[in-house]
Amino acid sequence: MSIDVSGLTKRFGDFVALDDVTVSLPTGQLTALLGPSGGGKSTLLRIIAGLDTADAGSVSIEGVDATRLPPQKRNVGFVFQHYAVFKHLSVARNVAFGLEIRKRPKAEVAERVDELLKLVHLSQFAHRLPSQLSGGQRQRMALARALAVEPKVLLLDEPFGALDAKVRKELREWLRRLHDEVHVTTVFVTHDQEEALEVADEIVVINEGRVEQVGTPDALYDEPANDFVMSFLGDVTSLGGATLRPHDIEIATAPHLPGSVEGEVSRLLRIGFEVRASVLTVDGDDVTVVLTRTHARSLGIEEGGTVWLTPSAGAVVVPRMKAVG
Repeated sequence: MSIDVSGLTKRFGDFVALDDVTVSLPTGQLTALLGPSGGGKSTLLRIIAGLDTADAGSVSIEGVDATRLPPQKRNVGFVFQHYAVFKHLSVARNVAFGLEIRKRPKAEVAERVDELLKLVHLSQFAHRLPSQLSGGQRQRMALARALAVEPKVLLLDEPFGALDAKVRKELREWLRRLHDEVHVTTVFVTHDQEEALEVADEIVVINEGRVEQVGTPDALYDEPANDFVMSFLGDVTSLGGATLRPHDIEIATAPHLPGSVEGEVSRLLRIGFEVRASVLTVDGDDVTVVLTRTHARSLGIEEGGTVWLTPSAGAVVVPRMKAVG
């Protein structure tokens, strides 16, 4: 395994940021650390990078105990959310910086910078200052700079969080293609579920300093370990004492399936091709059902109408957790 984390614990005063975290991140994969704000994912990434130290536990990178190694000896590249660029240096000089401080020959530096700028599609901007680039271009420059020293591991902390939605989507597609070209072990932090599901080979779900589940995007979405993982990886609703996804509910205007639950449509909301129906059941559940506009029209569903709800065949269903106290 490329990165092995064992028993990591980190406290900030009374706050437990990481609580005995143990996880292995495979070589060559693109792994997402996914979770809510304050869940511990950025703290874990910074400890792997050597930018923070743990109170207990160990970190191994490519079989080498890196727990007490300084950041510069871990051979990792780190990309921050806000780029951390040198504003007075050109794009090319920013990318070259790590190689220059390692006293690499000038010809080697020039060749490597040229290669990387081509890779991130910034060759034509080599002599510009960072202020003359768009946000997406600056982030690509930051990635090139991190890759310049040929790190064993590339670490990205919310790399696209400061960008608008359209640019963010374009860049995550680009990151996936880039990773497939360079094959460096990559770990990125995000709280964006769609980003993790779309880009990552494997996802580590972290909540309140603990690892909730590790698996492929499909495995986590289709086989969530608990109610938290299911609710964090997509919209959920409740029906008959269980949690399931709004698109996994059959809705009908007659009780034609066994176990159907009767309810009244309290609201219909159209969002593009999609219709979201809010249904108040006779059991007191306020259920959200998602269906296409065409399907809703064919059923003739209207606000105030009576409908029957049933989990779809093959639906992912997780028993609702009981409140304590």
